[in-house]
Amino acid sequence: MRYLIIALLIFFMNSPSDALVIEEVRTYGPQKDTADLRILSSTDIDVFDPVLTAYITSFPSVSIEYVLSNTSDIYHEVRDGEEPFDLVMSSAMDLQMKLANDGFAESVSLPETSQGPDWSQWQNKLFGFSLEPIGMVVSKSYFNNIEAPKSRRDLISFLRANQHDLRGKIVTYDVRQSGAGFLFATQDARQSDSYWRMAEVMGSLTTGLFCCSGEMLDAVNTGEVLLAYNIIGSYAQKRSREQDNLLVIYPQDYTHMLLRTALVPRGTQNFQAARDFLIFLLNDVGQDFIEKRTDMLSLQSEVLNKNRQFKPIRLDTGLLVYLDRLKKQRFLEEWKEALFQ
Repeated sequence: MRYLIIALLIFFMNSPSDALVIEEVRTYGPQKDTADLRILSSTDIDVFDPVLTAYITSFPSVSIEYVLSNTSDIYHEVRDGEEPFDLVMSSAMDLQMKLANDGFAESVSLPETSQGPDWSQWQNKLFGFSLEPIGMVVSKSYFNNIEAPKSRRDLISFLRANQHDLRGKIVTYDVRQSGAGFLFATQDARQSDSYWRMAEVMGSLTTGLFCCSGEMLDAVNTGEVLLAYNIIGSYAQKRSREQDNLLVIYPQDYTHMLLRTALVPRGTQNFQAARDFLIFLLNDVGQDFIEKRTDMLSLQSEVLNKNRQFKPIRLDTGLLVYLDRLKKQRFLEEWKEALFQ
C-alpha cells in the first residue's frame, strides 16, 4: 500500500496542472483520421457554426475539427501545451497579443482582398475577424416599470439607490479566471475613473463572480440575478431571442468593441489550410457572412458609424500593459479590495 501511495504521488506530481479543458468539440466536412484543420477557439460553437458550415459548403473536401475552450486555457495551451492546432481564435485580445509578441505565432501573408483596417491586424501575425460590443444584460421583468441605467454613472446611482433589491443580484466576470473578463476590466479602468467607484459599489452589494457569460445569462433569465455587467454582445443578443427575460443594454458613455482575433500557432503542420481559412474569414464573402448570419459584427460594420459611443479596442502592444507581472498583480489586488468587502 505504501508503494502504491508513493506511485500515485509521483504520477500526480508529474501530471500537467494546466491541461487543456475542452468544453465541446464539433467536426465539419468528410470524416478523416486526422482533420485537415484543427481550430482551437473560445467562440461558442453555436455562434460560429454558420461560418464553419459556409466554409465547408465552399470547400467540401476539407475536414475541420473545432475545439472549444476558455481564453486562459487557450493561452496556456499555445504557450506550453502539446496539442497540434492549426488556428487559434480567442476573445482575449491581450493574451493573443502576448502570444504573437512572444514568438508563438507564424507570420501569414494575406492577399489584399483579405486585408482589414490597420487597427485590426498586427505584423501579419494577429488578425481581427469580428467586432462585438460589450454591454450589460438586465432582467426584463424587473425593469418592466423601471428605467434601466443607460451609462455607468446611471448604473452607479441605480445600484446605490436600490441596494435592498440588488444585494446578491449582480454578477460579472471573475477576472482571476477569465482572460476576456480581465481584458474588459482593465480596459474599463483605462477608459474611465468611474470604473473603480462602480467596482466598490458592486462589491458592497456582494456581487457574484462567474467564469463564463453563459452562466451569467442563465442566472439573469431565471430571475436569480437582475443584472450582469460586461457581457459579450453576440452571446447576449442570441440568448435574448431565445429567452424572454433578457434585455441587452450598451452604455451610452462608451461601449467597448471587442476584436475577436486569430493566429496561426508556431510549428503548425497545416499552415496552408489555416491560411486558406483566414483568407475566407477576412475577405468580403466571409465578412458579409459574419455580419448577416451571426450575431457578431464585421470589421466594416455600419454600426461603428451609427453609434459613436462604440469604441473598438485597438490591436497593438498597449494591450500588454496589464500583463506585466507587477501591474497585473497590483490591478488584481485593487480589484479584490473593491469586490470583496
